Amino acid sequence: MTIVPPNIASRYLQRRVLLLSLIPLALLFAITVTLARTYHVREAGLVQEWYDKGNADLIAGRSGDAIEDFRNALSYDPENNLVQPRLAEALLADGRVTEARSYFLNLWDRAPGSGEVNLDLAHISIRTGDADQAIRYFRSAIYGSWDKDPAQQRRNARLELCKFLLQRGRVSDARAEVAGLAADTPADDADLLEKTGQLFSQVGETGRALSEYEDALRINPRQDQWLEDAGKAAVAVGDYTKAETYLARADRENPSDEIAGLRDTVRDVLDGDPFLPGLSDSEQAERSWRAFQQGNKRLGICTGARDAAQSSGETSPELQDLIKEALDLKVHVNLQTLGRQSELRNQAMQFVFQVEEINSPGCGTPDAADQALVLIAKRHSGSTP
Repeated sequence: MTIVPPNIASRYLQRRVLLLSLIPLALLFAITVTLARTYHVREAGLVQEWYDKGNADLIAGRSGDAIEDFRNALSYDPENNLVQPRLAEALLADGRVTEARSYFLNLWDRAPGSGEVNLDLAHISIRTGDADQAIRYFRSAIYGSWDKDPAQQRRNARLELCKFLLQRGRVSDARAEVAGLAADTPADDADLLEKTGQLFSQVGETGRALSEYEDALRINPRQDQWLEDAGKAAVAVGDYTKAETYLARADRENPSDEIAGLRDTVRDVLDGDPFLPGLSDSEQAERSWRAFQQGNKRLGICTGARDAAQSSGETSPELQDLIKEALDLKVHVNLQTLGRQSELRNQAMQFVFQVEEINSPGCGTPDAADQALVLIAKRHSGSTP
């Protein structure tokens, strides 16, 4: 029979007791961890629920309810980077500009390169009337960091800046931003190409506007508004062949009296312009003769207004000079002489252009033929047919 020493037996017993006591501790730890995880999962779920509800209320225009929703979400997760900006946006939407600005500035201190925070601060600066500060924040948003779809977010911010600058009358600044937007516009984004074209038109870059419209139309060739915009831009740059094409297509897609009238005027330009390349002397003479007759008709209307003005003691030296020139030209100008003398054709057309430039209410509204001559004059005044 083997006898176990007392000290060994005691140590064995202690180990057994210790082992048995660790088992319930381990169980308690596992239960605690499980409960903690369950609580955090539930807490995260509550944050998401309140966040979603706040977004829904904000979209529906219930900014006051949205504020409470987002604050409830933050009570479970005070440092949540998604909820904090939305709370500030809800404050701004509720008209609590000072609170919103303070909130956004705190967010900006933590993340000065955030595109979203800078864009929100730009909106607040607009509300407070600080245009220069708004522009700085817009530009920081354009070059800032974005969590989702950064390229599109930066384009949207630049588009907003372009519109804001135009509203403020800062055309030169807007022109540079529009050029930047155009350079960053994807070739397959027809809607943005069209918007960029409209912006180019507003900053006086009509040729570039036409190019943007045409790029958009290559993607969607039947969009009637785009066709109309392209037609008007082509008129502005003096490309009447393109103008006629786009306006005719626009009128087919969505007929309107305005577009049909402009299209007909453009056709009158193409049919009546004696300066178009490739015309024979006789064709130039016929067009110049019709223009000369129309110019005299217009002058006659204005002369009637002149006679009425003279009866009240007013005179127009410019109109008197044109009347004298008309009398001199009528002695020499006819279809035959216009066909033989290119210089006379040029002289007759310069006279017509001067008549069409008369801006007097007494002359009445120019008819379609006069409008066509005005467009011809804008492109060809000073040219020799």
